[in-house]
Amino acid sequence: MNLSVETTLEQRIQQVLNEYRPTLYMDGGDVEVLRVDEKGVAHLKMLGACIDCPISLLTMKLGIQRLLKEHFPTISGVNAITDVSLADLYDRKALLEKSIHRSNRG
Repeated sequence: MNLSVETTLEQRIQQVLNEYRPTLYMDGGDVEVLRVDEKGVAHLKMLGACIDCPISLLTMKLGIQRLLKEHFPTISGVNAITDVSLADLYDRKALLEKSIHRSNRG
């Protein structure tokens, strides 16, 4: 993999994640790099089916966090950001309403 020196850390992370994306795509999900903070935490937005999948946090820690730490020693962890709160995962009616609202915006 050729990671150019001219790219930002977020862009290089995005390049590494491109190798992992087929795994996410198989389940209808994706992830977007938002930023890396001063503590080395990569803030990532979960997209698609990953938004409301209870296993996505496990995917984030065991898959993506491990992958990023292997490639970037300055990364200390990951923070998954979704449009769905943890409480919504247990309240399927609220989750359905948010999903309908999101689809009506487009």
